Amino acid sequence: MSNIPRSFRLLEELERAEKGQVDGYISYGLEQEDDVNLVNWVASIMDRNGDLHSLKLKCPEDYPSRPPTVYFSPRVDNKHVMPDGQVSTNFWILKDWNSSYSIEKLLKAIRDNIILGRRM
Repeated sequence: MSNIPRSFRLLEELERAEKGQVDGYISYGLEQEDDVNLVNWVASIMDRNGDLHSLKLKCPEDYPSRPPTVYFSPRVDNKHVMPDGQVSTNFWILKDWNSSYSIEKLLKAIRDNIILGRRM
């Protein structure tokens, strides 16, 4: 997925999510259908009890070179989540972001490490 224009990359990721071709414990899409800049996203992550955790993502202009900013709404209590609900940039996948990573990979890492408490 290297050197694919931002909009193509995000449209590809959106299409996979809309077709249900992602992990069954996560879902994501645009916050508003008419967001032609593909900036604001919403996501849900299911925990082991079947409870859903809502997130908001903001994809920067230079995505996928830089990761999205991620917020829990409402905030969850975890050392990787700041008081305003933002997932810390020190969280491993954000700190070590690679342009081959995707929104799906990011959400899976958040589920495994923050929601389920697994160590990476």
